[in-house]
Amino acid sequence: MLEIAIVLGLLALFSHIIKGLTGFGPAIIFVSIGSLIYNPIEVIVLAALLDIIGGGYLLSLNPHFFQNEKYWIPMGLTMIIGAIIGSLTLYLFPPELFEYLLGISIILIAIWFLFGQSEPTEEGTHKINYIDSVVGTFSGFCGGFTGMGGPPLIIYLGSKLKKDLFRAVIVPIFLMSAIARFSTYAALGMVNTATIWFYIVPPVGVIIGNYIGNRMFSQVKQRWFTVLIGIILFLSGIQLMI
Repeated sequence: MLEIAIVLGLLALFSHIIKGLTGFGPAIIFVSIGSLIYNPIEVIVLAALLDIIGGGYLLSLNPHFFQNEKYWIPMGLTMIIGAIIGSLTLYLFPPELFEYLLGISIILIAIWFLFGQSEPTEEGTHKINYIDSVVGTFSGFCGGFTGMGGPPLIIYLGSKLKKDLFRAVIVPIFLMSAIARFSTYAALGMVNTATIWFYIVPPVGVIIGNYIGNRMFSQVKQRWFTVLIGIILFLSGIQLMI
């Protein structure tokens, strides 16, 4: 088990470099590849814990992310509601058909991010509205049900917020969602404490990865940031369809 934990730790390192750079994306990489290495359900549960560690550490490196609380707190609450519903659904039903349909949609939108969309222009957030609530709840549901809650919210916010504000808003929202997901998994008895190395080695990779990604953030221009969003969305759509 230690050997698998080390491999997952290296995977966590790489995926959380992306987290530190963009504010999202580690579950897309960690779950998709990690599921080929070990039990997919346990990988999804572990990914939720790593998201908590990574999000908390990234917030400690960027305390200004706590600003705009009138937006990200209620948005995060909708994510929590959706995450709990999605986690319960995962416990009761297989997600195959939903994953396939969601994957097709995400791939089409990823292509739009890569080639067709204009640059986002908003530099400030507003109070949460009806559309925000629906998107947040659906994104949380996707996270709880498939382990990948990012795409719907990323598509929504990434199309209108510039990279600095996008990352500042998305990190605390996903932290709230990850806490809800992992807590629900734990309440349902889905956390396997017998694989203790999985809860020791990968978190180290998470800390190192977020530190590296956070240092790289200022060097990435807006257009390349948008392209990176498109690439991560495209990979997530492919993974959901496999």
